Amino acid sequence: MSRRGRTSTRRDSYSRHLHRPLNCLAFILPLLAFFHVGSYYYNSSALFAPRDIGRVLRYFGATAVYLPALLVILVLICQHVFRRDRLQVQPKVLAGMLGESIVAAIPLIILCLVSGRFIAHAAGSSQATGNVLQAILRSVGAGLYEEFIFRLVLISLFVVIFVDIFELQREPVMLAAVIVSAVCFSLYHFSLDELSHWSSLPWGLLVFRALAGVYLGGLFVLRGLGVAVGAHVVFDIYSNIAVVYW
Repeated sequence: MSRRGRTSTRRDSYSRHLHRPLNCLAFILPLLAFFHVGSYYYNSSALFAPRDIGRVLRYFGATAVYLPALLVILVLICQHVFRRDRLQVQPKVLAGMLGESIVAAIPLIILCLVSGRFIAHAAGSSQATGNVLQAILRSVGAGLYEEFIFRLVLISLFVVIFVDIFELQREPVMLAAVIVSAVCFSLYHFSLDELSHWSSLPWGLLVFRALAGVYLGGLFVLRGLGVAVGAHVVFDIYSNIAVVYW
């Protein structure tokens, strides 16, 4: 095999490792622990996503506060079993996820600044209060659970229904899934009362979040859940801390 062929094989192998559920779980597990331990200490319930996951679980009679985190872990473990991946975590891949997460957050920051919605984005969030540790906790929780809901669950459901069941072409389905998940992601940040008054809706903020959702969806599809979560967390830390201190 030529040198170019060996290089291409290594890159393909690394990309496959990025998508492996066990690597993604190992990457986000410390974030899950940090968020839930910190939230317990601060008695924080401000984030929509983990709160709403808890509401769904309570509807089925499951009330323990740790169940949203357990759900994320179980979904990734089930994916690992279904894919029949090796029971192995690659530390180099985890380091790569961290580096890619930091780099991947830069376009989001640039988009936010260029769009002129940086202050509006953060100030429009009900989470932009508290000290720096609370801001980091909220950022980690949002990155984890919003990517879990809108990327891992929603996009995966699209693939299962339209590709696996109806046997449609994968690429158009993935594109549609990314766009739909991005729109849902943006709308999710507004209350029903706000959405019912379209004339006063902050359209710039809605569009920015939709574009951010498309970008994060693309990261999820191309680089896996770990990088999408990491980029989301890094961007939210940047924006939330900037609101607290700037």
